[in-house]
Amino acid sequence: MNQTEWTPVSTHALDLGEGLRPTRDGARWVDLENGELYAWTPGNGAAVLTHRLPQPLGFAEEDAAGRLIAAAGTGVVELLVDGTAVPLADTGLNPARYRVNDGAFAPDGSLWFGTMVHDGSEPGGAVWRWDPASGAVVQLRGGIPIPNGPLFLPDGRRVLISDTEAGTILKTTTADPGVTEVFAQVPDGNPDGMFADARGRIWSAVWGAARLDVYAGDGQRLGSVPLPVRQPTSVLVLDGQVLVTSAATGLSDPGPLDGYTLTAPLSEVLP
Repeated sequence: MNQTEWTPVSTHALDLGEGLRPTRDGARWVDLENGELYAWTPGNGAAVLTHRLPQPLGFAEEDAAGRLIAAAGTGVVELLVDGTAVPLADTGLNPARYRVNDGAFAPDGSLWFGTMVHDGSEPGGAVWRWDPASGAVVQLRGGIPIPNGPLFLPDGRRVLISDTEAGTILKTTTADPGVTEVFAQVPDGNPDGMFADARGRIWSAVWGAARLDVYAGDGQRLGSVPLPVRQPTSVLVLDGQVLVTSAATGLSDPGPLDGYTLTAPLSEVLP
């Protein structure tokens, strides 16, 4: 595993690369605090900038109708092909103090997403649910300074949420998201974005630890994958490739790949 060659697919280091999502022909991700969305197609060279917003952009994902929906600022927007953003809903939080973070569509078509204090220094973070049918936004769970995920597991019932600041991955259910238990504890790093592969394994980017952790569905850690970036933020397994975003923010001496989005063959990185 230590000999894995990771290849950059972004043209430059991002301050806070985040939010890897599959597309019809590749992947997309964001530079969160700079409000930028990038798209990449394997075999077509480096990623391209598709949208730039004047507010933080947590992630963007297509809904069942094919609309590109994103968490931006302190709420939810639709991103149009001309680069504009149409507001759909808002949490009502003060954007000078709060911003969106990670999120995902639930099996029922609702969008779950996190918010946090800009620098993550206070326990003001929360997980929210947006209902596209009614337009309503409700808070599902508070008290998580930096929420990442959620990751909806294949059974459509269980949900994982990274409590990044606490070094804990929480497990809950779609029926009662206010009740949680510990799925995994990470004593030497901060779990960030997650992905469930076709074999049911849970991949977790570990901020500050320069690695991916891989778990079984019951929370048993199967192994770890070392990375050439100190602050990995999200992970995606796509067509025999593993993609990882990373962040350069806060590093006084960033390495040559810190902040880049990287890819490597799945066959080389399996723990």
